[in-house]
Amino acid sequence: MRQLAPNPWRNKAFAHQGSVKLSQLVAFYDENPVELKGQVEIHQRPISSAVRARSVEGAIRTSLVYVQVSSEAGPFLVPFGEYDEWSLRDRYNEAIRIMNTLGASAITCETFGEATVRRGIRAKVLRRGGELTQQRIENSGFDFRHDGAGSAPRDPRPLRWPDEPGFAAAVSSVLENGATEVVINIRSNRTYAIDGALGLKLKKLDLDLGGGTERAGTTSLHIRASFPQVRKGWR
Repeated sequence: MRQLAPNPWRNKAFAHQGSVKLSQLVAFYDENPVELKGQVEIHQRPISSAVRARSVEGAIRTSLVYVQVSSEAGPFLVPFGEYDEWSLRDRYNEAIRIMNTLGASAITCETFGEATVRRGIRAKVLRRGGELTQQRIENSGFDFRHDGAGSAPRDPRPLRWPDEPGFAAAVSSVLENGATEVVINIRSNRTYAIDGALGLKLKKLDLDLGGGTERAGTTSLHIRASFPQVRKGWR
């Protein structure tokens, strides 16, 4: 069997981001790496190697678990506990960029949160699970509305989230099929939730996960865009 040469990236850890791609977990240490006890896999590096590392919060901290994200400008780090919210906002911004580049004349975004509705007195008394429904969240930071004349469609590719459901389809629908209305639904992930299965394992190792308060439930963004019919001379 062929032996691999020593590699500082050998102690890599990958965790699923949804079901479409893998993201790497990274942590930095002062003197010695944390004993992982075979529970999780994290790429641990000495803090001295973080000189050129980029983080969404600025300075790199030791014992904090980061999710390493790829980008055109190179990889950067997002604290574990902030990743799900960061991902939702980044996909939201990308969806708005796609719609505007495609020449949308109107864009609306509404926010919905999941809630469990228990029906009947017996269900409330026995605390049994109820029906899972979505409720509109008023005054959300994601609420957006734009109305205008629209413009000639341009190709927004390459896409920042090419595997996000609906993104590539929206581009094809408008550019190739002349669609006049497109709807994209973006759902928050809980892959890196502090109180999720992976988060609880990391907590047991006394690793800092970053982030603020634990968030329950799932947020969904409903984005609808209208496009003017293709005019002669636009293509």
